[in-house]
Amino acid sequence: MATIQEAMAAALAHHQAGRLAEAAALYHAVLDALPGHADAAHLLGVVHLQSGQPERAVPLIRGAIQHNHRVADYHDNLGSALKALGRLEEAVAAHRQAVRLRPEFAQALYNLGNALEAHGRLEEAATAFRQAAARRPGYARARFNLGNVLAALGRRAEADDAYRAALADDPGFVEAHANRGALLLALDRPREAAADLARALALRPDHAPALSNLAAARLALGDRDGAERAARHAVSARPDLAECLLRLGEVRQRADRLGAAADAYGAALAWNPALAEAHANLALVRQGQGLLDAAEAGNRRALRIDPSLADVRSNLAYLRLFRPGVTAAAALEAHRGWDAVHGAPHRGRWVKPRAKPGAAPAATGPLTVAILSGDFRRHPAGLFAVRTVEALPGRDVRLLLYANQTEADDVTARFRRAAARWTPVAGLTDEEVAARIRHDRPDVLIDLAGHNARGRPGVFARKPAPLQVAWAGYMATTGLAAMDALVADHHHVPDGMEAFYGERVLRMPDAFIAYDPPGDDGELPLTPPPSLSGAPVTFGSFNILTKLNDDVLAAWAAILRRMPDSRLLMKTKALSCPVTAELWRGRLAAAGIAPDRVTMVGATGSLEHMRRCASVDVALDPFPFSGSTTTLETMWMGVPVVTLPGETFSSRHSLAFLTVAGVEGCVAADPADYVERAIAWASAPRRLAELRRSLRSRMAGGPLCDGERLAAALAGELRALTAPH
Repeated sequence: MATIQEAMAAALAHHQAGRLAEAAALYHAVLDALPGHADAAHLLGVVHLQSGQPERAVPLIRGAIQHNHRVADYHDNLGSALKALGRLEEAVAAHRQAVRLRPEFAQALYNLGNALEAHGRLEEAATAFRQAAARRPGYARARFNLGNVLAALGRRAEADDAYRAALADDPGFVEAHANRGALLLALDRPREAAADLARALALRPDHAPALSNLAAARLALGDRDGAERAARHAVSARPDLAECLLRLGEVRQRADRLGAAADAYGAALAWNPALAEAHANLALVRQGQGLLDAAEAGNRRALRIDPSLADVRSNLAYLRLFRPGVTAAAALEAHRGWDAVHGAPHRGRWVKPRAKPGAAPAATGPLTVAILSGDFRRHPAGLFAVRTVEALPGRDVRLLLYANQTEADDVTARFRRAAARWTPVAGLTDEEVAARIRHDRPDVLIDLAGHNARGRPGVFARKPAPLQVAWAGYMATTGLAAMDALVADHHHVPDGMEAFYGERVLRMPDAFIAYDPPGDDGELPLTPPPSLSGAPVTFGSFNILTKLNDDVLAAWAAILRRMPDSRLLMKTKALSCPVTAELWRGRLAAAGIAPDRVTMVGATGSLEHMRRCASVDVALDPFPFSGSTTTLETMWMGVPVVTLPGETFSSRHSLAFLTVAGVEGCVAADPADYVERAIAWASAPRRLAELRRSLRSRMAGGPLCDGERLAAALAGELRALTAPH
């Protein structure tokens, strides 16, 4: 018979070669011959651990420790077995004991980090991974896990350093390339992300998460075809991975293929019904298709799964503004609901006003005004603000602009020229952005987005500036206790309505924005109304489908019945989707509007869009959420917009712009009056022609486009706001 030493040597050889059954048989034989053999008990426990039987490993390894408690490996492997059983507190204790016995034991420190990470003790895990890497040069796996923990902690710059260190140790480390690519994507550095993801895919072409993230990077870089290919490849590689289907849906959604996006999100939810992001994204698709009930239900499902989703709760509050019959009180309640969940936890750490009671107001010296926006570009919020922002430095205002965007265009360049300092913040967390603003100490911080896409209400909820003001980018109260004021006008917030706004209302003398219209007269010449030349009267709607409801369709149907030869043009990007267009042909037919009287047009370039605006005789504003940019664009082409305002801010845009421009006869008192006014305009081609000749020059020369006038009023209000009371 072989000696114990020979049996152990043979068992180890089998074990190291991966022949676990043979090794186990020999370890058993040794224990039968010598029940107290600690190494045999320990290694048999390791075999069971490696075979997926941690419950059998634990008593064996504990037995080895009873015979010899001073062997660090015993404690380390006991910790791994306990972790596999979910007994994390015991696992942490076992790994710590291994490190106490052998302080330079890098593997035990690495395993300690894994147990602490699983236990949710991320800071301690980061320390353990750092110590493991320090004790073993070239320990790529420890550096990689350190990167993962730091990324989870939101310390993304440190995480990037850790991933790069792991890759320096092991350039072929596929997961490190993939995870660094995902991190760079989260940091809004899509070009660098695409490069790292491509390195991962060169090593493993079917790495589904890397393919999925590559699709997102390609999408951010404007390569929709490349994004689609990568997303499809990801789904092909892992059809069971819901996250890949989620990314495919995002690619299709960005391309306005809403029906196909909905199919992808539905497939993701079939694999994982608890994927909150899929519910939220499907809700956005339904919102884009104008299916308000389905959108609201999807957002609520997402929040039931994950109540921490601030963006989803923002969208839920925003959707309230589209509901027929919505009141200003209901709008305030919905937005305060966001603040109660996501804003209240930050209230104890607000920056306090700097002025001391009784101090004299700062009548001289520049006022430092910070503006945070993701829309310093050719976007409605940017075009509403750029002329005023350009004029503010002339009013002794020093501008700090925080750009939550990576793209840039000619409008971006104008904002940058106006800024004393331009700070990119895309990819930073809310806390990181707030810390940057606190450090810069502005007198006032302005929000240009609110609860819209690219909005950062989480930054404003932290109140990094002593005074915070909402302006131009969101069409309601923000609901934030941390927001001090809202820039408005008498048309949007009439006297007596202040109680329905969480902010102090700062009323500008005319409109609350100054419009920067596209093109020039050469690119967009004024043309006669189509009906003047004998063509059928054409009514037009250029608003998102979310704004269209049964009450609006009923009014349109009444107009078209009264004018049986007239036609309707509907233009919005969601109609680029054939599924959505067909859905709306059905809805129109159900409302009594024959589909053959309707022309549907999807997304186009800016100048082509404006020419389409000119191709209608009368524009029909939706209600209760009025057009804003669409109203200004249509008016710029000389077309009247018939509107029905309510009491909410978002219902009164067209009323405000038409009134400031001096256009009469467009503001209705009720749906019946809306129908009559539309017909009255459509029946007066000479009146339409006169408006076409005069409206653009009135807008260009009046307050609607006067950034200097608005800047003077805004600067005065901001300076008064900063004065002690």
